[in-house]
Amino acid sequence: MKKNILEVNHIDFSYGKKRVLNNISFSIKEGTFSVLLGLNGAGKSTIFSLITRLQNLVVGEITINNFPIKDYSNALKDIGIVFQEPTLDLDLTVKQNLYYYGALKGLDFKQTILTIADEIKKLELEEHLDTQVRKLNGGHRRRVEILRALINKPKLLLLDEPTVGLDLKSRFDILEYVRDLVKTKNISVLWITHLFDEVEQNDDITVIKAGEIIDAGIVKDIVNKYKQENLVETFNYLVR
Repeated sequence: MKKNILEVNHIDFSYGKKRVLNNISFSIKEGTFSVLLGLNGAGKSTIFSLITRLQNLVVGEITINNFPIKDYSNALKDIGIVFQEPTLDLDLTVKQNLYYYGALKGLDFKQTILTIADEIKKLELEEHLDTQVRKLNGGHRRRVEILRALINKPKLLLLDEPTVGLDLKSRFDILEYVRDLVKTKNISVLWITHLFDEVEQNDDITVIKAGEIIDAGIVKDIVNKYKQENLVETFNYLVR
């Protein structure tokens, strides 16, 4: 039986007097592709910020691989993070960006490149290693950010709206690549999105509206539960 790699239990969060999360609980099993789906403003990015400790967790508990996130050195060593906003240094080359991140993880340049050599090929970045990041298109920049997140061989990969602003082909190339990571490397993925066409029938999904979880489970089971034709109709039914 697969264990939970991520557990979020009874999370509340407010910005000042405005509550944006109310009793949020969900979990992700190891080696699964899981989706947190909700419209803009639903609270998805706040959850992401709490898991990654960009925001301070006050109410509730979050554990990664059984370590509470307050145990920073143990919990966060097992995750890779792809932020919604670009975080690469535009004036450095791809190689320099990777080297800098690897150095933060205690790796020299050779170790950094060896760790992700296969992924460089799969992401078709071999010819771009010496290219300044600002000269790359949006799709390639996002590939570099995913590549960087894999340097420490994470057990959990968190991606916050990773395809926003990309063209259709780039979106689905990246989505296919991340799905393949789950199959080939047994990485657990939390894919945070508002885009319904990125969700498949067998995905484990958590649906959030206005800071509250309104349902969770396998997509096809939720659709059948509410006797709807597809996920879009089911979502509209749930949030009406």
